[in-house]
Amino acid sequence: MADYVYGLSKSGVSIVKLLKKQKKIFYCWDDDDATRKLLNKKFSNLNFAKINKTSFKKYKNLYVTPGLSFSNKKFSGIHKTKIKRDLDLYYQNLTNEKIVAITGTNGKSTTTKLIGDILRKKYKNTFVGGNIGEPLCNSLTTKKKYSHHVVELSSFQLEAIVDFNPKISILLNLSKDHLDRYKSLKYYISAKKNIFSMGKNNINLISLDDIYSKKIFNDNCIKNKISFSTKSPNANVFYQEDHIIDRYFYKNNKFKLTNISLDLTNNYNLQNILAAYIVCRFLKIPIKFFKDGIKKFKGLPYRSTIVHDSNKKLIINNSKATNISSSLVTLENNNNIYLILGGTAKEDGFIQFKKFKNDIKQIYIYGKSRLLISKQVNLFNISKTFKNLDQVINSLWKDISLHDEKSTIIFAPACTSFDQFKNFEERGSYFNQLIFNKIKKCS
Repeated sequence: MADYVYGLSKSGVSIVKLLKKQKKIFYCWDDDDATRKLLNKKFSNLNFAKINKTSFKKYKNLYVTPGLSFSNKKFSGIHKTKIKRDLDLYYQNLTNEKIVAITGTNGKSTTTKLIGDILRKKYKNTFVGGNIGEPLCNSLTTKKKYSHHVVELSSFQLEAIVDFNPKISILLNLSKDHLDRYKSLKYYISAKKNIFSMGKNNINLISLDDIYSKKIFNDNCIKNKISFSTKSPNANVFYQEDHIIDRYFYKNNKFKLTNISLDLTNNYNLQNILAAYIVCRFLKIPIKFFKDGIKKFKGLPYRSTIVHDSNKKLIINNSKATNISSSLVTLENNNNIYLILGGTAKEDGFIQFKKFKNDIKQIYIYGKSRLLISKQVNLFNISKTFKNLDQVINSLWKDISLHDEKSTIIFAPACTSFDQFKNFEERGSYFNQLIFNKIKKCS
């Protein structure tokens, strides 16, 4: 029986490359005409077949883009074991590679890059990818042989995987997210839990810093686990006053954190650092590589990146903040804030921004969900709504010109970007462009 690939974005194309390399018979489709034409030029002899419920039955495996929900009407009546993601194909084609798999609501990409940077100091043939950068299946179509894989996995990728056994599985945190795709938080968390390994020589790293992750750690069905925390001294490995306290690999070892990259100095990066430390200890990677990794780390773009810092303005671009919890942590330890929210909301809960009302001077809300967000924030005396980012920046620039104190401008939308942009990267780039144009005019 032939396979079928639906959705020809980055992960879909990587599946096509792997199936062609393996000389498998398969059909593929993307609803976008331009995407199909582009792929037809790139690969010869592609079999395009538009999806329909009747023809689906004749395919062995249906590899579906993470951008499309399994609950879509297109897949009704199809046995759930047939519908898969790129993770399924990737994992079944691995041999002896050691996998470090990372998930969580926030911080996945930074943790993946940090651990990848460190492992490459010891093992040059380390693949870093997944939901970040290189698609998973690209690791199997290159001539390069990787000994280690550090992969970021989203809940969408983990939905269908069965008997997944990475060497190290990491759950950083859990909070409400993707509720536009899942029936409830329960289903979202259930998908995330598929990351855990049951192999007796493998390990599961689980944070204790939120109620959902803590509950999972206390689940007796999950074996071989190490807890870590930025708050709780009850964890096996925890952070306390600039030290990592390690009670798992040692009786009570204190490791002082020094020379940390500016891109890791925010408090929310402590989880990422703790996870990287445990990975180094478990894989017996020299601690000098860990020290060098946190010292020289270069952050990913649009993740609480400082765009501009002067006597009058501090401008932070966190376009990657696509949920409320990620946006909220951006506000911590800041004041005199001019906050920009907006896009398409995935969840309720914007009332949580009220706890920062004493630090926020003005809130600018734009995009498709602007009225809903404004109503939930319920700070109408300091909120304004706009159709797009251009209008936001024009209004904001006028507002801050009326004040002498230093303004902290934070772009942390707490929403998806898809109402006006292709992705958070395009949104972040456009924000920077608007800011740089304003600064240039003022200079």
